[in-house]
Amino acid sequence: MIFTKNFNPISALFVFLAAGAFLWGCSDSTSTGPDPEPGTMSYDYAFNEGQLLGDVETAYRGEHSRNLSAELTIEERADGNANVTITLRNTMNGQTYPVHAHDAADPATTPNNTPYNETPNGDIFAGGIEGNGGTVSSTNETSVSYDQLIGQYEGFLVVHDPLQELSTVDLTTYLVLGVFGDDLAQGELSLRTEEYTYAFNEGQLLGDSDTAYNGDGEGDHPRNLTATLRIEERGTGMADVTVILENTLDGFTYPVHAHDAADPATTPNGTPYNETPNGDVFAGGIDGNGGTAMRTQVTEMSWMELTSEYEAFIVVHDPTQDISTVDLTTYLVLGTFAESLDAGEPNLRTAEFMYDFNEGQLLDNPDTAYEGSHQRNLGAMITLNEQIDGTTEVMITLMNTMDGEQYPVHSHDAADPATTPNGTPYNETPNGDVFAGGITGNGMDASATNQSPLSFNQLTRDYEGFLVVHDPLQDLSTVDLTTYLILGLTAR
Repeated sequence: MIFTKNFNPISALFVFLAAGAFLWGCSDSTSTGPDPEPGTMSYDYAFNEGQLLGDVETAYRGEHSRNLSAELTIEERADGNANVTITLRNTMNGQTYPVHAHDAADPATTPNNTPYNETPNGDIFAGGIEGNGGTVSSTNETSVSYDQLIGQYEGFLVVHDPLQELSTVDLTTYLVLGVFGDDLAQGELSLRTEEYTYAFNEGQLLGDSDTAYNGDGEGDHPRNLTATLRIEERGTGMADVTVILENTLDGFTYPVHAHDAADPATTPNGTPYNETPNGDVFAGGIDGNGGTAMRTQVTEMSWMELTSEYEAFIVVHDPTQDISTVDLTTYLVLGTFAESLDAGEPNLRTAEFMYDFNEGQLLDNPDTAYEGSHQRNLGAMITLNEQIDGTTEVMITLMNTMDGEQYPVHSHDAADPATTPNGTPYNETPNGDVFAGGITGNGMDASATNQSPLSFNQLTRDYEGFLVVHDPLQDLSTVDLTTYLILGLTAR
C-alpha cells in the first residue's frame, strides 16, 4: 500500500488522524524525447532526540551512543523502479540494527493506535544491518517506482536499537525516527540530568537520633554541610556522577563514597551495606575550600540503572576525624543513593556552667577574695548554645545585680605568668571572640550574649581562660583579684 502526500505523518503522530490512502499503479505514458538520466535522491536523518514531534518524551532512551545517523538513498533503475539504500554511520561493531519502513496508517485501525502499520513494509525496506564500528549500508531492490517513492509514499523510517528488545510502539527505543523521504535535522541533545539533595545527618534517614552525627566524639564539624548528587546521562547512555558539597571547611578533604546495599547477615559488622565503597559509582576525596566543592566520576553504568535500579547509600565522612565505615555518628551525610534526604531536627548541644561569688575559692587563697561594698550574693552562669554553622552563642547571666550598674564581664585567655606584664596567669586584654562586654544590672537577673566564632567543642574542651565579673562600684583593674565579683574558669 502506498500513501499519498496529502497525508501528513507528523500530524498523525501528534493527533492520530486517519491517513488518506489510494492504490498506486504504474504510469503508461511514454516519452517522445530522449531517455532521461536515472534519478537519485538522498535524505539525511539525525539521531532521535524527539525532534520529529518536537517532544523530548519521544527521544531515545537507552545505552547506544547518540552519534549514530542514517542516510536514505533512492536510486532509479532502468525499469523505472527504485533501489532503496540505507546507510548507517557510527555503528557498533557486531550489533545488528533492525531498519524498517513503516507505512502510515489510520490510528483507529492499528492494534496500538499507532499512526503507522507496526508490520514493516518489506517491499520498501525491512532488514537487519550488521554494524562494523563505522559506516555500513544495505540496499533493497524494490518493485515500487522511483517517482512514487520520492513523491507519493507516506511512511516512517525507523532504526531500532540493537541493544534493546525490538518494539514497534515505544518511540524511546528508536535510534532514528523520521518521515520516509524527508530529511531529519539535528535535534537538541535530550540527555537527562537528575539531582538529589541531602541534608546534614541528624539521624533522619533511619529515624534514630543515635545515628546522628555526634560532635561529642572526636569530630568537630559544623552542621550546615549539605550535599547534592547529580547524575548526568552521556551520549553513550552511561552516566557521570557528580557530588557537590556546600559549606565545606577549607583545607579538609572529604571522603565521599557510594556503598552498595547488602544483607547485614553477610557483612563483617552487620552493616546493611558493603563497607568497601563502590569505586565504579563514586569513591573519592573532595577538597574543601570554605564554600562549594565538587567532584565528578565517569561511570560505566547507565543513567536509568543509577537513578532507578541501583540500591546503595551515599556517605560523606567527617574529615576532622579518622574515617569509619561502621560508626554512623561520624557521617556528615547519610542518605539513600538517588533519593533526596530532607533536613532533620538539628541535634545541637547546650551546656551551662555556674559560678558563685568570689571568696578566693578558685585559687584556694582567701587573699584573692573580693574586698568591696557590693553585696556578696551575686552569681553568674555561662550558657553555650551550639549553632548550625559551627559557631557558638555565649550567654552570660548575672543573678542579683544592682539596678542601673554596668558590670564589665570578660573572658581572659590563660597565659604563662612569666610572659605577662604583671605576672598574671592570663592575658590582661580580654578575648572578645569569647566574651567581652558590659551587662546592665536591673536589680534581678541580667544577661548578654556574644556570637563566638569558636566551636562548642573548642570552648568546652580546648579553650583555657578565666571568667571575670568586675565590680561596677570600683575602678576596673585587670590585676587586683580582690575587685573581682566572679573569678572562675571559662566554660568549666
